[in-house]
Order: sequence, then structure tokens, then C-alpha cells
Amino acid sequence: MQVGIIGLKSTGKTTLFNAITGAAVPTGQGGIEVHRSIGKVPDPRLDWLTQLHAPTRQVNAQVEWVDVPGFVPGEGPDGRREATRFLEEARKVGALAQVVRCFDRGFGAPDPANEIETVALELIVADLQIVENRLEKLAKDKQKLGKVANPLEPGLMERLRDQLEAGGPLRAVDLNGDERKLVSGFSFLTLKPMIFVLNLAEGESATEKILGAAAATGGEVVSLCAKVEEELAELPMADAAEFLADLDIAEPALNQMIRAAFDALSLITFFTIGNDECRAWTVRRDAPAPEAAGAIHSDLQRGFIRAVVVAYDELRAAGDMAAAKQANRVREEGKNYQIKDGDVMEIRFSV
Repeated sequence: MQVGIIGLKSTGKTTLFNAITGAAVPTGQGGIEVHRSIGKVPDPRLDWLTQLHAPTRQVNAQVEWVDVPGFVPGEGPDGRREATRFLEEARKVGALAQVVRCFDRGFGAPDPANEIETVALELIVADLQIVENRLEKLAKDKQKLGKVANPLEPGLMERLRDQLEAGGPLRAVDLNGDERKLVSGFSFLTLKPMIFVLNLAEGESATEKILGAAAATGGEVVSLCAKVEEELAELPMADAAEFLADLDIAEPALNQMIRAAFDALSLITFFTIGNDECRAWTVRRDAPAPEAAGAIHSDLQRGFIRAVVVAYDELRAAGDMAAAKQANRVREEGKNYQIKDGDVMEIRFSV
């Protein structure tokens, strides 16, 4: 899972990147360098399963955070190059997290609603260019060959063009399975799940107006102070927990960002346990059991017979697997079973 941290310059993107990854990238320098970091997804459920089974290793789910270069719109050739680099890198990730400046700190009065609109317009224009180019090619193909390869595509592209010309993101367009498959190769920016990170001044809360502007786009919304979170990330765990409590911060930025990313991408976590390892796996919400098996290994999906499943909460309440079986909490599920968040599974297969 890749999440691109995007936004205009001087919004605190790299500060947030440092806070959630533990990196020490210099901030406030602009530039077009991309920063990347792969981090574990903290999960107390996996910690408990590991304590219970004492395997050789514990393997958490992972997120790759990508600090995408910021840009300032309308700044001549240099600004256009920055915007182009921003768009190129943003296309490569699975979800976008736009950091929105809601603080002054010497940068002038913030205008969060305008920032959200500015970046949205940049993404819409970029997608519209792709759609218009594609429609032009389809028209040439029809003129030259008398037909197009996929008769569904021209009508679909016209729908997408209409949505973008109206100023709306493609994620708001209702697409069926065939249509989603057809557009998957275009890496449309406004089709990607969006998270809005409202970067506040220390001790401040997001106003209803700002929250409304972010929520109106249909994205997930996270409110935090990246500067404070960066300082927290540098503290020992015990000191950080005390600092969080003193500042009345419910949870660190990393946890907020991960939860928002999972929600935006409609992902859930299931677990496998054994003497060798206890491991968290990520799969799309409502995925059938064979698809979840395929996340572990393609052979398990190809030869899937059934899944032996127990819900984490029921396993925890029982105390261990033997007690869960005795309480009839362990069940066998077939190919049509849809995986639930927190399922602990063993896959039976034959190839």
C-alpha cells in the first residue's frame, strides 16, 4: 500500500512525513526530491497473537509513505516543472493525502478552502487532458479502422469528460466492474482515494468551515499539528505517551494516517498464526476467502478448499485456540465467505 503525501509548498508535508516515519528529512527547502519510507502498521491484535503463540517472528502489515514534491501554481516555467513532477509522482501511488495549511507561522493567513480547490483543479485538469487525448485517439481509430477495440470505451470516456468539465472528481462517478477494469490503466488522479490532512497550529482545532470544505470532496479527513507530531516522534515511547496525554491528543499522527488510509482504500486486516510467524495481511474489504488466500500465496488461491476461521475478538475472549474450538467459535468457511477485519485464518488447499 502506497500513500502519497501531496500539497502546495510550505504546508508541512515533509514535517508530517518525518513525524509518521521517523525520518529526519530537512524541511522548508522546497526542491523536487521525492522521499520514501516503508513503515510497519502498529496492531495490538497482532502483538497479542504473537505473545500467545511465541513464533520465530512477527510480521506487521506495511505502508509505503511517499513525500511528493510540492508546487506553487502559476509561477512560470519553474512552477510548471514542479507541478509536472508533482503529477508524475502522484500517479504512481495508491492513495493521496493532501496536507492543507491551517496555520500562520510566518507564512501568512491560511486559506485552507482555496488550497483544497487549487490542488483539486490541478488534478482535474491533468485527468481531463488524458481523457481528451484518449477520445481523440478513439475517434481516429474509428475513422481509420471503422471501429474501436472496446465499444464501451467511447461512451465511458465521454462520461468521464463530462464529470471533469463540471469540476468533479472521477471517484464520484458510479463505475461498474468492467468500467473500473477499463480505466485502471490510466492512473487517473481524481479516481484515487483522497485523504485531507488539516495541518493545524499547536493547540487549535479545525473549524466547521474547514472540515466542511474537506468533507465536501468525499475524502477522509484527519486533523493534527505536524510540528508537534514531529517533536513527539523524537521522544522515547513512554515520554511520548505522557506528552500526548498532556496535550490531550487521543492518538499519534501515524495511527490517524494509517486508519484514514485503510478507510480510503477500503482495506481490512486478517491474520495467520503459527510457530514460524504471526502475520498481518491486508486485503480489500469484503474480499472472498480465495482472494485473501491469494494474498498469502497464489497456490493457496488456486487450490483453495476452505478456510478455518475465528474472529480475533472471540479468540481473545476464549483465551487461546483450543478454548475457542471448545466453545465452537472456530468455523470452516467456503469460497463465498467474505473476509472480516480481524479474522484469524488457516487456509486448507490442494494443488
